[in-house]
Amino acid sequence: MVTDPIADMFTRLRNAVLAGRSEIVVPYSRLKEEIAKLLVTEGYLGEVRKFKEQKGKNYFLSMQSPKLEHVRRLSKPGARWYVSWREIQNPPLGIIVISTPEGILTHKQARKKKLGGELVGEIW
Repeated sequence: MVTDPIADMFTRLRNAVLAGRSEIVVPYSRLKEEIAKLLVTEGYLGEVRKFKEQKGKNYFLSMQSPKLEHVRRLSKPGARWYVSWREIQNPPLGIIVISTPEGILTHKQARKKKLGGELVGEIW
C-alpha cells in the first residue's frame, strides 16, 4: 500500500527518465491525471492517456516521452506546505506545481490568478 501516491508517481517518472524508458504506467487518480495533463501542457510529457485493465476494474495512466531532469515532492502527507499567492516564489528552473481551489496550476498561473494553495512539487 502506497502512503503518498503523488510521491510514488514522481518516483516512477524519475526512474523512467534514468532508465531511458519512453512510457510509464501509474495507478489512476484524478489528481495524478490533472498533474500529468499540466506536465503535458508545459512540455515535460508527450502524451497522457487513461486506460482500464482488461480483467480488473483498475484504471491506469500511461505517460509517454518524459523529458525531466528533476522531480521533487514538496508537500508531504505528514507535513503539508501551504502558501498564499504572495508567498509563491519562482524556482531557479522549471515549474512549481500547486494545488489550488481552481485545480492544479503552475506557480505562474497561480500568481496571475492570485490563488494560493498546497505546493505539490517542483519539476524541471
